[in-house]
Amino acid sequence: VTYMALEFEKITFLKIYTGEDVMLEDKPLYKAIIEEARRLQLAGGTVIKGIEGYATKLRGVGRAINYFVSGNANYPIIIEIVDTREKLEAFLPYLEKNVTNGLVILEDSEYLVTDYTRKRKAERAAIEAQQNQQ
Repeated sequence: VTYMALEFEKITFLKIYTGEDVMLEDKPLYKAIIEEARRLQLAGGTVIKGIEGYATKLRGVGRAINYFVSGNANYPIIIEIVDTREKLEAFLPYLEKNVTNGLVILEDSEYLVTDYTRKRKAERAAIEAQQNQQ
């Protein structure tokens, strides 16, 4: 049996820990961050809602009372965005200015290259080449 050599590539994760109740002007901070990441055409982003957590504030505890009083359960939120380190570092000034209640983490990792990721990488390269020609 011959096993194919696995291929990995470097990737950087940007993680923002905040709360569901944290706002940026008139919208939730997590929505504003995802919209800005999409506008900048960063590779991908996900918002994860936690069921409970704590840091300087307890989140998700007493949610029945909080929800009844304010309509907001105050759950913890994690925003994960992936791309190259360079592209994510260019996004950091936006976060430094707007994440007034949260924690921002930048970490390097590796991902397994699959047929799907090869195809997506080729598509992104073609789009970037087309944009550079304009």
